[in-house]
Amino acid sequence: MNRSRPRTRLPLGLAAVCALLLGLFTAPPASAARADEGSVVATFHVTAHTQWGQQVHVTGNRPELGSWNPDKAVPLSSASYPTWSATVTLPTNTGVEYKYIIKAVNAPVTWESGPDRTTVTPPTGTYITHDSFRY
Repeated sequence: MNRSRPRTRLPLGLAAVCALLLGLFTAPPASAARADEGSVVATFHVTAHTQWGQQVHVTGNRPELGSWNPDKAVPLSSASYPTWSATVTLPTNTGVEYKYIIKAVNAPVTWESGPDRTTVTPPTGTYITHDSFRY
């Protein structure tokens, strides 16, 4: 047995706290979308310059995107403004139509201009968009 280095034992309480903290930094957030068999994790990124109080959402032809209902649209996070992002789970090998909208309290919904965006989800893995809001 090598006794050149002393063994240090953390008290159980401190060891438990360290383990919990380490878990906070390595575990995925509870809200993270996870793909089951037959689904993919889709992350929508859109660059949109907004005014204070406005929120960007994504909506589309799928129930997961609110079925074109602005009240059920998926809100995007502004954590990396001006890039807004959200992650949802969508079925694999499925045609998806979507658009970004801007919502604000006591204001009409602003739909992005142009035709609906279209894509087909992949058979496995993830799907990621990098779009710019069409004003």
